[in-house]
Amino acid sequence: MKRIAWKATDTGTLSTQGILSVPKGGCLRFAQTRALTVILGLARTRARSVIPGRVLHRAIAFLAAPFLVVAAAGCHVPGTSSSSALAPGQTLTVAVVPGIDTVPLTVAVKNRLFAQQGITVTVQDYSTVAAAYDALGAGKADIAVGDYTSFFYAIAKKHAQLKLIMDGYDAAAGTMQVLALPSSGINSPKDLAGKVIATPFAEVAPYSQTFPYSVDTLATQSVLTSDGVDMSAISWAQVPENQMISDLRAHRVSAILATEPLIIEAETQLGAQEVLDSCSGVSANLPLSGYFSTTKFAKKHAATLQAFRTALTTAQSQSAQRSNVQSVLQGEHMASLYTDLANIGQYPTFLNVGQVQRIADLMYDSGMIAAPVTVQNLVFK
Repeated sequence: MKRIAWKATDTGTLSTQGILSVPKGGCLRFAQTRALTVILGLARTRARSVIPGRVLHRAIAFLAAPFLVVAAAGCHVPGTSSSSALAPGQTLTVAVVPGIDTVPLTVAVKNRLFAQQGITVTVQDYSTVAAAYDALGAGKADIAVGDYTSFFYAIAKKHAQLKLIMDGYDAAAGTMQVLALPSSGINSPKDLAGKVIATPFAEVAPYSQTFPYSVDTLATQSVLTSDGVDMSAISWAQVPENQMISDLRAHRVSAILATEPLIIEAETQLGAQEVLDSCSGVSANLPLSGYFSTTKFAKKHAATLQAFRTALTTAQSQSAQRSNVQSVLQGEHMASLYTDLANIGQYPTFLNVGQVQRIADLMYDSGMIAAPVTVQNLVFK
């Protein structure tokens, strides 16, 4: 998953009245659904008269997002505050590869939301999810954030003892795509047969031409397989993400597997076109990343982790308002054009176990892991 190189090394704390465990079909989901039904119709009417094509889709999401926050704000689940159970001076270190998926963590630090819950959170930046995972295992971090495939692979293959604290970032339409040049002759998923697709480097799971090795390749392979594409005819090539556009321009690869902001960069710089939405069909709305701690730490510091989750839930809710996300991205030198048009996924305010289980099931079904992972057993309670 594409990461943006920004730093969020301030310390802070966050409190939340946010919703921690709204059941599927509960108040928040109802509010979002009702709001979306009304608002998208209005958004399409307003946007279609002035905005064509792909940009229209992005503009609709931009117009609708603030209203979803208002709709969700009317819902309250009692009993989510945990600061009263905390001893003073509680601290947490969070290992993170900064990116769009971790924007709420930056929002929480910036707005001192953790402090309102009585905890101090230090965010430690790492260049890869593998390094963040290693920091968690070595006791250098209390929580690590990253793609689900990395942590589930560690659980299934390395017997890591972990707890899932919170769902961090879920896919939306267009957040992960396979793109090719207009002149490439690649116009549909089946045209990718016999081609080389550039992907980000493998993280915790090792690189493989046979099995998926990341959430990106897992989601993409799932959609390609459902479309009847022979995966044995496709070659994955690991390429540094800052080199993907130049490799595509020079025809060193046939296509790239990208997330934002690389998608909008490829579109604006090269005129690259979407061949496949990797998070559609069987992988639509797929949970992409989460917050994990070790089982040992979670058992010993339950109240502190509850306070962290309560605080971050508020930040996730605030991040549903696109302007809050844009302010973080622009503050870290992402071009305003990209922040305006980038496809941004969802920041869930509750953990849907069934949804996250989809990732584990896809990993098992694809052969990425040999033993199934039961998400319900991993959830921190």
